[in-house]
Amino acid sequence: MNKDILHIARDFIATHFPTCRAALLAGSYVRGEDTPSSDLDIVILDRDTYRESYTFLDNPIEAFVYDGDSLDFQLFAEKQHGIPLITRMCAEGVVLKGEEEARTLILQGKQHLMEGPSPLSPSKLDDFRYIITDLLYDLEGSRVEMEDTYSVGELTIKLPEFILRANQEWIGEGKWMYRCLKYFDSTIAKDFTKCIQGYYKSNNKEELIRFADHVLEPFGGRLFNGYQK
Repeated sequence: MNKDILHIARDFIATHFPTCRAALLAGSYVRGEDTPSSDLDIVILDRDTYRESYTFLDNPIEAFVYDGDSLDFQLFAEKQHGIPLITRMCAEGVVLKGEEEARTLILQGKQHLMEGPSPLSPSKLDDFRYIITDLLYDLEGSRVEMEDTYSVGELTIKLPEFILRANQEWIGEGKWMYRCLKYFDSTIAKDFTKCIQGYYKSNNKEELIRFADHVLEPFGGRLFNGYQK
């Protein structure tokens, strides 16, 4: 990775968190995926818990600060919700300070990432099926193009979330949803993306509806009659 960035990150810790117990640099710079607009993501083990944005030596920095208990709870909560934000940062982290504790965080993050999120209960799976079914009925019955756009927008989020959580895989937000879907099954990721692009290019919603029904079928298909919450 860029050694200048590593020096900047260490100088940032020395300036703003001189007494912290440990710190890890994570994010796009560590993965070699940085762009001109990338910021530095830093996980910091300290006495308080908060998130704060900085500009340091003309570089945008996101500091994710935790004490020991709150970090443990954050990793636990991410396993329940399925989005490994801090889990992934710990797993991919480069040590900035506190070698021993930082290495422990890296190992903990890697272990959680490998295990995957907690499995969904049958009732949660039914919740997903019902929500997706409702969106499909709206899309099939609608004659208002503007409304369709919003239904498709919701399906763009709910379908990959269902696919991944139903298979006990991590999910993400924005670009990370595509990355997680591609990691799980590159063919599904490609086919789903084509369905979404097809709708926005030509207002063709039939391919998306067929894709959604194909995804739901192994789990019992659409769910409406008898659904309870």
